[in-house]
Order: sequence, then structure tokens, then C-alpha cells
Amino acid sequence: MSRARTSEIWWARILDRVDEFLHNYPKLPKKPLAESSLPLKIGSNITIKDYNTFLNNHGSSGFKFQFELNSDNKTGNVYIIGMTSTVHENVVARLQDFFKVPNGGVVDDPPINVSGQPLHYNPDKNEVQIAPDVYPDIAFVPRPAFSTGNPHVRIICEVAVGQNIGYLNQKCLTWMHEQYVRAIVSIKILKTKLGIREPTTGYFYRKMTAKLNRQGMATQRWDFGNVKKNSRDPIHDPAPCNAPNLTQFQINIPVGEVFWDPPFPIPPGYAPTIPPVIAVHNFTIDLYRLQRVALKAEM
Repeated sequence: MSRARTSEIWWARILDRVDEFLHNYPKLPKKPLAESSLPLKIGSNITIKDYNTFLNNHGSSGFKFQFELNSDNKTGNVYIIGMTSTVHENVVARLQDFFKVPNGGVVDDPPINVSGQPLHYNPDKNEVQIAPDVYPDIAFVPRPAFSTGNPHVRIICEVAVGQNIGYLNQKCLTWMHEQYVRAIVSIKILKTKLGIREPTTGYFYRKMTAKLNRQGMATQRWDFGNVKKNSRDPIHDPAPCNAPNLTQFQINIPVGEVFWDPPFPIPPGYAPTIPPVIAVHNFTIDLYRLQRVALKAEM
């Protein structure tokens, strides 16, 4: 390594230490975490600005973070509430594939963008950043004037494995306060039932639930694991989500929800304009296929 390069690294370390001294950033654990230790508090009285800086630097660290705002509306406590796992990542990837179908194989500048964890400001107006999923390309729906430059999300997917179901529901309901968020899909993957497996595949039995919130509509719920939520005998009390393409185990969201962009005030009977390049009318999430992805990830 050259002397100039060594000097650059040395100065970078010095600047990092000065930055940490001047700011109260959350501290990531130095040792591996067990899921049973979550939620884990990693910062107290963290300012929103420092939390957002931390999130931009460590958002892809493999942890899922939660920021709980204090009563002063300026600082908060930071927790690790989830960790990257094969199950989580595989389910997220499969969900993304479902939402890409209406693009018809278009990869460059598709009409619908599907992304993993771009940062977006929390809708409760406190400027804490969290993550959306599905949004229109700006060629069809320009970002509003007040946008921070982040994607203006229309559909959000939240996948929880170790994450608490109460916090998952709370976050989804918070998003629904924003009218531009048209739909939220939440998936909860519960722990495997160790010691018992499907006879034909060898997959462990696992409970899974899904929920769809859409603006102006009643919440829909599904119990789609390979064992019923309240069953103790998956062999003699088999789960009904046992094949692909079952109508009762499909989540359908109109593609038009992504292009929802009405003038203000919203005129009666407003309907979003769907680009002619899109021939599919619905995003369809087949929960059996999602179930198989989750089961295969942890054998």
C-alpha cells in the first residue's frame, strides 16, 4: 500500500472518530446477536438528524431498526428489532418479483419501480426515515414539489420474521394515514414447529399470516402457512393453503393504485391513468408460492 493511501485511511479514521465524538449515534453490537435478544436498545436520546445519518450509513448492515420518538419530538431511542435472515430476504425477493410482472419484462426505465429499502420520510411528519417499496416512474407521475428526492411510495410491503407483530401493525396503520399510500401488504412469518416435517418435502411446519390494507376498504387477512394458526396437528388437520393459484389465497391490488395522482381537490369519480405499456390489471401475490419460498429457506 502506498504512503499516500495509508495517509488517506489514517485521516479518514481520525475524521470518523471526531464525527462520533460530536454526535450521539446509535452503537451497533460488536458480537453476533441471537434473535431471542431482540429488541435490543442501541441508542438513547438520539436526535432525528443523527438517526437519519446513522440509517444512511448502516441501513444495509443486516439489521432492522426502530426509532421511538421521545415526548420532546426531537430525540428518541433506537432499537434493533430484526435481523437479516435467508427466510426474510427470500420472501422479500419473491414479493418484488410479483410486483414486477406488470412491467412485462422491461428492465431499463420500467413504468413501475420496485425497490428494497430506499429511505423515505415517515408520514407522521417528524422527518424520521423509513423504507417503502413500490412506486411509479417519474415519467408517468412526477414527484411532488415537497418531495425530498426520495421515491414517492404508493404501495408498501412489510415482512416480519423476528419482528414483533404489534409493532408491525402499528407501522402499517401509521402509513395508512397518508392518502398517497394506496396499499400496504404485511407478511408475518412465525417460528418453525421443530421436530415435525411435511412427509413429501421435508419442510418444517410453519405458521404465516398476511394482511392487506387499502385506502377506503376493509382490511383483508389470510392464514397461509402449511399449518393452521391455531392447529396443533398439521397432519390430521391440514392447512387449506396447499396449492398454487387458489383464489382464496391470492392478494390482488389494482395496478392503477401505483399511478394514483389526482389533482387537488380530488374530483368525484377520479380514476388513475394507467400507462398503455401495462396490460396487466392487478398485482397478484400468490400466497402458496410465498409459503413455499419461506419453507424452503429454512429446512
